[in-house]
Amino acid sequence: MGSSAANSHTRSQLATPSSAADPVQSLLESAISDQTLSGAVIMASRHGVPVAHYAVGSKVPAAQETPETVRGEMTVETVFDLGQMTQAICTATVLMRLVSAGKINVTDRASRFLQALGVGQKSSITLSHLLTHTAGFPTGVSVYEELVRANAGPRPGILASSGAKQYAYTQFHNLPLKYEPGAKELVSDANYIVLGEICEIITGLPLEKAYARYVAAPLKVGSLNFIDLTLLRRKGLEPVMELFAPTGFCSRRSRLLAGEVWDENAWVMGGVSGHCGLFGTAYDVHTWATEIVRGYRGESSLLSRGAVADFVVSETTPGHRLGFATTSRESGFVEGKSAPRAFVTSGATGCSVFIDPDSDTVVVFLTNAGYSGHTSRRFLGLRSDIHAAIMGL
Repeated sequence: MGSSAANSHTRSQLATPSSAADPVQSLLESAISDQTLSGAVIMASRHGVPVAHYAVGSKVPAAQETPETVRGEMTVETVFDLGQMTQAICTATVLMRLVSAGKINVTDRASRFLQALGVGQKSSITLSHLLTHTAGFPTGVSVYEELVRANAGPRPGILASSGAKQYAYTQFHNLPLKYEPGAKELVSDANYIVLGEICEIITGLPLEKAYARYVAAPLKVGSLNFIDLTLLRRKGLEPVMELFAPTGFCSRRSRLLAGEVWDENAWVMGGVSGHCGLFGTAYDVHTWATEIVRGYRGESSLLSRGAVADFVVSETTPGHRLGFATTSRESGFVEGKSAPRAFVTSGATGCSVFIDPDSDTVVVFLTNAGYSGHTSRRFLGLRSDIHAAIMGL
């Protein structure tokens, strides 16, 4: 495995903020004071040198009534639901590994691997279209309610099972396209659910095992993984709630979610999907991000420089790279001439990663959106200020 320079430092050294990181810590503490968020964990580095790695605040607001098992302070070991960051960390990175090995090209038609996409307009969908949300699939499609109804009726026990996963795959295959492939960007779970299935077909492995073999194991990121609800149920196990930052109370499931994926499509599929499902600590997310930078520089033994260039250098559609997004002030990321080739990934749970390969800057910012209001103007302003502060260190 190609390890980053930052990873040569011990975890305890990284957990001690330097005086240069004080502006970032002050921003976070002020955000807690004005209730923009209850707590967060940040890890950042520049030129391979850690500049910040610490936790601030608590897992839930003091006034929030929650079980004792999920209360307490944030720590650098707190595990977060990463939401849509799964698309970059798992699905895009597995595909990068396959491109690096010469097994696929991003211009390949999806129907080469998945026969169900070989009909009508869908036959022209490429991996690139799926990676950039330009395949034409409609947004806002959910199989949650259908499977909940089936679970209450003729198919009890189908929720979070392999049968539910196959049902979801079939439903997303059959979606009518809203636009011709390549015509317009439309963010849809379907794109990465289908890509996750394609990863399974190419590797011959379930997605969680393909991810473990191609990403998690070589990078030695033990916390950065899926929580397979199907496996837990089969073995009668439950996640250790104390390890997690709770994402929030889910009214549809009538419980606080901690160690259980927030996204409903991923949940009914058993917690493992190409679009959502990964959990992890800031340290392990940072390890993954620095490997992407190493690949960009041609220094990775996992990712070829050409494969990384396919994904993060050539901007194929405005606002997106393959599996990543470009920076924008609206989404809370610094932009402009100071970091023209920076790219990001973020999740609806409030977590994000900012990567500027030119200055070798990585900023991992993890928080739990159920309590932070991650789409609020104040939160997006905080995210922007944090990235600007790190870039100025």
